[in-house]
Amino acid sequence: MGRADRGGSGVGVVLSAMLLSGALAAVVSVTVTRLNADRAPAIASVRLGELAAGYAVAAAESGASGEAASADARAWGIALEAALDRVAERSGMVLLPARAVASGAPDVTETVELVLREYLDRRPGAAETEQ
Repeated sequence: MGRADRGGSGVGVVLSAMLLSGALAAVVSVTVTRLNADRAPAIASVRLGELAAGYAVAAAESGASGEAASADARAWGIALEAALDRVAERSGMVLLPARAVASGAPDVTETVELVLREYLDRRPGAAETEQ
């Protein structure tokens, strides 16, 4: 039975190549996962509710309204996200809200708050809006 006798359009060859590629990709994926899974990531908590409440009180006391209040809220949210990313990257920890973490995990709220303040102080016009 020669090549011409096998017939078909080469679908079997393509299918075999796809299966072989998939198997190879799975082996590489499992190997990489096992090599990188030496240790589970450390988890830390952040009291996000406390940070948000602190911002809400400060915003209410500032007396800003309308567009200024919206701009401040957007700037605070962006700065909070950047601060969380920076603290997570520096510490090598996964940050979760305090309520989602079992007791005993380190609390990095104060660190996040310091980094958040740095970001807010660096934004344009921060000197005029700080109290």
